[in-house]
Amino acid sequence: MNRKLAFIFIIFFALIGCKEKLSEEYDFFGGKDLSNGKYKLLVYGTEGEWIDDFQDFYIDDITTLQNMQKQWTFKYKTDPWACGYGYFLKFVDDKSVLNRKAVNIDCEYLAGWIYFPRNYLEDHKSSFKRMSDQDKKEFKKYNSK
Repeated sequence: MNRKLAFIFIIFFALIGCKEKLSEEYDFFGGKDLSNGKYKLLVYGTEGEWIDDFQDFYIDDITTLQNMQKQWTFKYKTDPWACGYGYFLKFVDDKSVLNRKAVNIDCEYLAGWIYFPRNYLEDHKSSFKRMSDQDKKEFKKYNSK
């Protein structure tokens, strides 16, 4: 009887640990060549949990963006949560918004129920640049696009 019970527990924990795959991988950065330095990730705090006290910030460091690009290829779905979104992400070049997505780092998902581990953003905290009032004025050009 103990073997049967152990087997049931193993199967149960194996099943709850499995994540459903997306129908196709999702590349947030769209395969862009980020080496030319014209790209930024703008991050706007909305509600919910933030990383430390970083509300509105951006990342423009080429190496960091390239590392994020390698990391931010998503393969798995997450279960729907009623968590809301803590950040709104905008991937931009020097003239337009190339991608935008909301993310919840506490419940670990991107809009569309894409699994987004918290560390995918948190690991790059050393490259966060707080948006000054001047930065916010400059980045306002991306609000209507």
